[in-house]
Amino acid sequence: MVQATKRKVRITGSGQSSGGVYDSVHIMGEGQLFGETEADTFECMGNCVVKGNLKARNYRLQGEASIEGDMLANKLTALGQINVQGSVRGSRLHIRGQLEVGGSCGADSFQAKGGFTIQGLLSADRVEVSLYGPCAAQEIGGGRIDVRRSRVMGIKNWFSGKEGPLELTAESIEGDDIYIEHTHAEHVRGNHIIIGPGCRIGHVEYRQTLQKNKSAIVRHEVKI
Repeated sequence: MVQATKRKVRITGSGQSSGGVYDSVHIMGEGQLFGETEADTFECMGNCVVKGNLKARNYRLQGEASIEGDMLANKLTALGQINVQGSVRGSRLHIRGQLEVGGSCGADSFQAKGGFTIQGLLSADRVEVSLYGPCAAQEIGGGRIDVRRSRVMGIKNWFSGKEGPLELTAESIEGDDIYIEHTHAEHVRGNHIIIGPGCRIGHVEYRQTLQKNKSAIVRHEVKI
């Protein structure tokens, strides 16, 4: 059942609507939107598919979502699984669950508790990752980068939805202040760097300080 006005879309149960510019989109159940969609508020409890780009000032998800285009959200809060075929941009991106991004992901603040796969660059002023499942990005750049393994090991697959090592994998990581653990990266560069337990790093370049856990493997390091 779909109830729509000129400025609002509400889907209860199962339904669909065309894309467009709306004050709000509310989905309770299963919903599809066909075409580029823009909304001040986009809320979904259940499953939703947007067949096009999505722009929302405030996006909240509990369930599963698929965006068949780019996503722009000032604030994104997701509990569950979200798949974006294109790129993601926003101010505050907070993910609890699984995030799949076909392009790059950029934000002022990026917080992830779960697992993610980002095919391009993950960039944010502040990157905070709690590893509940496998995480991967081509590159990671930011001001402050903090990557830690979750101590709640038993629920990692509930979050990630896939098997794999409980670690972060990236070609390169660059930031001002970096703390990483259980991370596999070819290059790490920053001002202050702490290489925590379980890390396998090919090359580290640091400007001021470098600390290494005794279990970490660093093949080459240089002060620049």
